[in-house]
Amino acid sequence: MDAALPIVTIAALLGAIIGFVGPLAWRWQLLRLSPALLLPVALHVLQHTSWIFGGGGGWVTAALLVWVGSLGYLPAVLAIAVLRWMMWRQR
Repeated sequence: MDAALPIVTIAALLGAIIGFVGPLAWRWQLLRLSPALLLPVALHVLQHTSWIFGGGGGWVTAALLVWVGSLGYLPAVLAIAVLRWMMWRQR
């Protein structure tokens, strides 16, 4: 659990930075949210691999990084998108 906090923090910072890059067009929003496509694959790997007792190897490590990282990245990208939309509406 202690190792998850830096991963979530770095992912949230990365999501906030990526949220400000590029225009506000919907195509860019899809590009920003594209890492979310890895989340179902990661959950599938975690569900079908015996990783609780240290098994699974590199696939489980990557799946855990994707899952924990998405806890910080996706809310940050969505929050910045809403903030940018609100600023655009004020003009």
